[in-house]
Amino acid sequence: MPHLILAWHSDISALTALSKPELARLTRWLRAGERPQSRWAQPLERRVIIACTALRTNLTIRELGAVFGISKSQAHRIVADLVPRVAALLVRTVDLDLRWSWVVDGTLVPTRDHACAAKSKNYRWSCNAQVLVRRRDLRIVAVAAGGPGNRNDPIHYRGSTIEPLCQRHRRVLADGGYRGIPELRTPRFRGRRIVRDQRWRKHRGRRARVEHSIARMKDWRVLRDHRRRGDQLHHTVAAVACLHNLRILQRDKS
Repeated sequence: MPHLILAWHSDISALTALSKPELARLTRWLRAGERPQSRWAQPLERRVIIACTALRTNLTIRELGAVFGISKSQAHRIVADLVPRVAALLVRTVDLDLRWSWVVDGTLVPTRDHACAAKSKNYRWSCNAQVLVRRRDLRIVAVAAGGPGNRNDPIHYRGSTIEPLCQRHRRVLADGGYRGIPELRTPRFRGRRIVRDQRWRKHRGRRARVEHSIARMKDWRVLRDHRRRGDQLHHTVAAVACLHNLRILQRDKS
């Protein structure tokens, strides 16, 4: 299987969705938080590639070990160690500049852990994930994931880490499902129907930016079928958001 083991050298961008400068930047951040006494059989650079490949391709642990020529237990330890650490780096890629408008929306992440998920409108066992995006450049400001997918978005929004950020900003766009939340700007209603005037069309065009950001996040296939435990979903979504922001940072830099 030498051609598979060498795949991380030749097809690094296809496996991880990150360029070599982006991977180098991520590795540098992770090395700063590496415990001095920790010992791994694989160098940090390769472990980062393995973890990013797991998020991008959603290979099973057995398949991931076969691709990189390591045991499945070692592959599991690498993913379990690095995904929360990458998720913790999200704050380093966030810009809380209040001069730019934000957009909030929820999405469903199919989750196999039935203890946390529930059957929802996509007819699958899913959990809800709230995503707060800066409209100007699609950078993700914050995420909050977890909870059954058969609950409405406002239920997951209230009490999450996104709520105080929106209360502080007070210029956050949202769709009609968030009606009644004062700090969010939603379409106007007449009775139970949205008033579809010129103001609504302008609002809809601006709010659509969050849909673009969520679609780019779901390029990482782990958000299309989450095999890990449901209580790990927040770390997974935050790690994907960090990698998404890292690509935007590198794009703006170049």
